[in-house]
Amino acid sequence: MHKKEDYQAIERLYVPDWLISQIQGTNFDLVDHMKSLLQQDGRFNEVFTVERKEIDHFKHNQTSLRSLLRTPFLMVSPTLQTVEDWRCFVDDTATTVAVDELRRKIPPLDSMSAQAIQFTNRRFLDLVTGLVNMSVLAAPLLGISTELAMYLQKLQPYRLRMALGRMQRLPLFRWRFNSATFWYEFTGNTLTDEMIAHHIMLTSPERTGHLPNLAGWADLRLERAKNETFADAMMAYGCRASTAATLFRLNQNALRRRYVVINGESSKCGNSVNSVSWCVDNPHNRLHATTYTWLYRSAMAMGANAPEALIATNDIYGKLFDTRPLSADRGVHITRSMAADTRMAVAPCRSCGTHYVVSNTETKIEMHSSFVCPACTQQLGPRRRKTRRNAGGNDE
Repeated sequence: MHKKEDYQAIERLYVPDWLISQIQGTNFDLVDHMKSLLQQDGRFNEVFTVERKEIDHFKHNQTSLRSLLRTPFLMVSPTLQTVEDWRCFVDDTATTVAVDELRRKIPPLDSMSAQAIQFTNRRFLDLVTGLVNMSVLAAPLLGISTELAMYLQKLQPYRLRMALGRMQRLPLFRWRFNSATFWYEFTGNTLTDEMIAHHIMLTSPERTGHLPNLAGWADLRLERAKNETFADAMMAYGCRASTAATLFRLNQNALRRRYVVINGESSKCGNSVNSVSWCVDNPHNRLHATTYTWLYRSAMAMGANAPEALIATNDIYGKLFDTRPLSADRGVHITRSMAADTRMAVAPCRSCGTHYVVSNTETKIEMHSSFVCPACTQQLGPRRRKTRRNAGGNDE
């Protein structure tokens, strides 16, 4: 008998538990490595963009650390941010200004430290190459650009190994979250899932508004077997049978029976989600709608079609948040609505620059030039428990 996860586990659209564990273990080991080098020489703070005193917070703030380690995202980002930076090692050409600057920052190393850097670089690179070949959402997971993810994906493994040898003592990673706000929340143990999501988007080179805003359902022609596979996956993530039937042009009664097999309960009935104002009803909804849209568009930028992008987004979104205020049905409605009309737009926060979903309806127009995100206005703290039975966050 198949488990629900078996229906979700579609190649490149699902990050398996063993890979999540590998990401979490690598996060811990890389942070430990940075701490060791910072203890030897404080000048490594220019390379890793983090101070030793900040790294020391990890052993004193276990609640925040567990929240970070639970996510499927890397807590470090590559020191080589562009394709040109990597190409100079892959093709053995002249180094870029960024590489020369990084080399200048590295203090003198003894043989043990140099070997430790090379070993940790190899582990980091193994994870990077694994993710870019296993997930259409590798770019946001790694904190790199779509262009770089696609470049690394196309490289043969032996070329990356040769490039790694040419890098020698050059550290390939640095601390990802270096804002004062992050450390304030981390040390105060007020780092919620929503704030972590904000910091992930803040530190990603890909902004939501710069990614493709496409729906692509009208021209999509898939074989029936593929439609059924995608419908099963969407229902495994909680999408209603009626919604899946409409999306993939399948028999609704058959999908309702299929939903029971996958989820062990009947699919919900009632009106479909049809409101976009939910996205801006409160700061938490805005954050969730933005994160979902960012992941969806990131998958589209990596060449996924609409159903593939939705499945991959539902997978990572569910792994990022303990609870799921935004359902799979609402995710479908938001992504299709934003591609079809202008009732919802994307604007940068004038304080931190992170792109967020903003309202552009006849009842509520938010000025892009004066928009400040809910993180910068400190509105993403823990939610207060409401007394009404269904007020805990489920949007259905």
